[in-house]
Amino acid sequence: MTSLAKSAGCGLYKYSGAMHAQERLAYWSGRRFMSVVLFHRVTDEIPVDGLTVSTAWFRGFCELMRDRFHVVPLAELHRLLMSGTTPPLRTVAITFDDCYRDNLLAARMLAEHGLPATFFIPTGYVGTDCVFPWDIGLKPMANLTWDDVNEIQHLGHEVGSHSVSHPDLGITGPAEARLEMADSKKTLEDRLQRPVRWFAYPFGGRSNFRPEYWPLAQELGYDACFSALSGFIQPHHRGQILPREAMPYFRSLTNLELHLSGCLDWFYQVKRRVGLL
Repeated sequence: MTSLAKSAGCGLYKYSGAMHAQERLAYWSGRRFMSVVLFHRVTDEIPVDGLTVSTAWFRGFCELMRDRFHVVPLAELHRLLMSGTTPPLRTVAITFDDCYRDNLLAARMLAEHGLPATFFIPTGYVGTDCVFPWDIGLKPMANLTWDDVNEIQHLGHEVGSHSVSHPDLGITGPAEARLEMADSKKTLEDRLQRPVRWFAYPFGGRSNFRPEYWPLAQELGYDACFSALSGFIQPHHRGQILPREAMPYFRSLTNLELHLSGCLDWFYQVKRRVGLL
């Protein structure tokens, strides 16, 4: 399906009233879930790709979240999950990974719209010229400085750990994993003078974390860990590594709204049955 046809179909589904009716029916029937969305870069300096959205798209996203969703800090999402409290309809938390300096612009834009977010920082990259391997060949992109990270916190956002050096913890030994998780937490807490409660796995795919590292994270004082696997957060996720939805996948904001409202689940099930997903 072309992007234009997909956008048209999503628009028809939304404005016909079908989206609203389906969403309410699911909620009344007891289906409860929350979402955590994941960004990396918000910039017009490089083309849109799997890690990048444009500033115009992100501004539209902020308006959508402000007007049509219930955006909460990770602390509130975690409280709702762990207490078993029924979350408000369309509860969403916003997160960023990887320390790109354009995240400061995004943090300011979020604050303008009254939206909280959490920024997961690999501490070894802050204030350095370190470049991720996948960015070699792209236009150079600066990393956040510690002054930037402090400003992000002062804007009302939270900061979480994304390790020190962004290793693949799926192949990292226990001693090194402990250092990565403990040292990053201590550095952030020393710099920001606030507890760091959240850890986001570098890479974050299913093969990039080992089950034994979740108890390690708890031992080190983290309250929750997050992956980059897609999926809604549901009651059975209590005590597990929590999924997040990567945002560049959704070029259309209407498509994104339908997805985060849960109204496309039936469509995904059909695609799975015919082997298209």
